[in-house]
Amino acid sequence: MIVYFWEERGKTVQTLYWQIDKHNPDKNIIAQAAGLIMKEELVAFPTETVYGVGASAFSTKAVEKIYIAKDRPPLNPLLVHISQFEHVQQLVEEVPEQARLLMQHFWPGPLSIILPARLEIPEIVRAGKPTVGLRMPEHRVAQVLIDYCGPLAATSANLSGRPSPVCAEDVKEDLHGRIAAVLDAGMTGLGVESTVLDMSSKPVVLRLGGVSIAELEQVLGEKIETNTKMTASSGIRLNSRILIADDMDNLSMLLQYYNETGISTALVFWEYEDTNFISNIKQEYYLQGEVNRLYSVLRDAERKGVEVLLFAPLPEYANSRHEAILNRIKQLAIIKQ
Repeated sequence: MIVYFWEERGKTVQTLYWQIDKHNPDKNIIAQAAGLIMKEELVAFPTETVYGVGASAFSTKAVEKIYIAKDRPPLNPLLVHISQFEHVQQLVEEVPEQARLLMQHFWPGPLSIILPARLEIPEIVRAGKPTVGLRMPEHRVAQVLIDYCGPLAATSANLSGRPSPVCAEDVKEDLHGRIAAVLDAGMTGLGVESTVLDMSSKPVVLRLGGVSIAELEQVLGEKIETNTKMTASSGIRLNSRILIADDMDNLSMLLQYYNETGISTALVFWEYEDTNFISNIKQEYYLQGEVNRLYSVLRDAERKGVEVLLFAPLPEYANSRHEAILNRIKQLAIIKQ
């Protein structure tokens, strides 16, 4: 069991915000952010998935601040973000050939790989486990930051139980006054977290994300087990009830019911549809765009006091990048019954 004394809980800090070009980040700004990291402070940064909040992966004191800022106990391990393949040797005991193959194929990119950890990795990063998850983000700002300050223990830059942040404003909404700085490079690219693959023994997918199971299986040439079950005590916790219509007739029936009862309802489509529904719905949302908007939709509905988020029938098949989004929606519907 891990026990830490969180003397700094409730302490307010000054949060700095730096706008930075996602393709050609200003090295002076990066150096300032890296300086904060090396002083054991927290910095939020963009990746190609969502915004993360990071601390030096080798500092127990710094990593402890992540749990304090997010208001959650250190029960779940953090991913360690790297920018160079040389970092891998600092973090894990060995790299099996299958893991090496996936690193070469998908890194940098939205795939996190769990392997047996070196003893140098603090217990709080590993949550007491003998393993550590590694990820090499594709976002240029994240890469340059890690080049400057070394591997970062990081997780999504939101309060525990809140939707993951896809822009700096989301980070500000949750963590302003709790972390030292935010590197604002605009919207993230995917809008869903990385895939987490445990390769400490046989390959098992623990979280669906930016790399699909089919893509992993194609590279490895074998079937991969999954263990992605989410319980009501984990994941995103919302005030809104989440419902998914079985078909368009069911959608019409549900809309009529909520219209008659006066319950604040928002309608969510996978993509734009020209509908003729007559209803006093509070808002219509469309998930697909340059980035997936699921987390933005959840946050906006919360701000507007939406009581029911009603999803139109989901597609039977979406491309590999959408697999994780469909999974998240279905999990939310199970939790918020």
